[in-house]
Order: sequence, then C-alpha cells, then structure tokens
Amino acid sequence: MSRNVGLSKDRGRKRHITGFYIETLILVAVLTGVILVLTRIFAFSGELSGRAGRLNRAVHLAENAAEAVAASDSLDMLCALLEENGNAEMSREEKEGMLQVWYDAEMRPASGGEFRVEVSWIPEAASGGGFVESTVAVYWMEEADPLYMVDTAVYLGEAEVD
Repeated sequence: MSRNVGLSKDRGRKRHITGFYIETLILVAVLTGVILVLTRIFAFSGELSGRAGRLNRAVHLAENAAEAVAASDSLDMLCALLEENGNAEMSREEKEGMLQVWYDAEMRPASGGEFRVEVSWIPEAASGGGFVESTVAVYWMEEADPLYMVDTAVYLGEAEVD
C-alpha cells in the first residue's frame, strides 16, 4: 500500500512541474508579444515625431519667405533677401518669376539642401501694377507634394512692379 502512495505522489509532482513549464512558456509568449507591439509603437511614434519636426521647420521657412515677400518690391530684391551662400536660384518669365531656395535639415542655407522653398512672384495686371501675389511652398527632399504651403500678397503702391 505504501508503494501506491509513493507513485501517486510522484505523478502529482510531475504534473506540477509540467504545469509550471506550460505556464512559463505561455508567460514568455505573452511577454514577447507585448515587447513586439511596444517596439512597433515606439518606432511609429519616432517616425511621427520626425515628420512633426520637419513640418515645424517647414512652417518656419514658409513664414520667413512670406515675410521676405512682404519686405520686397521686386523678385530681385526677394532673391537678395533670401539668398545666402549660393542657395537660391531664380527663373523669370516676363514680369512673373519663381525663386527656389535650399536649406539643410537644420534650416541653415545650403545649396542642394534637404528643404526646398519655392516662392512665386506674380504681379496682377488689373491692380495697376502695384499688387503682387505669391505662393510659398516648402518641399522635403525630392517629394512631389509640399510639406507646407502659404499664399500671400503684397501691395507695392501705384508704382510699376518689376
């Protein structure tokens, strides 16, 4: 009789150890799943933070360019205000024109930088030559869609617009 009691005690211990291993494996699987989910969330939030930083810098660059438009009386003056270290390129068709200015990732003037600011200069003929519309678009690297755009205008008075 004492022999049967010893066997049942041994079986109970084996079941207890087997249950412990199964619980441990389930716990490891759950922890691995949680770690994978958190890793993806942190990577996604890092990407969103990077995009938000680029958008914030793009807004600042667009504001600076819009202020330069307001302070200019010609496309040449606008180019002189925004150009530093050869980071600007101007194209002109009659009185209208386009100015492209490049900046690095930290918003410092840099030829061929990561940010490209395009500023249009469009005088309105109906206003008697004194009203200029401008669109400022900020692009990141070679993306086709701008990060940020702002439309602005400046009234130069009754003088002829260059």
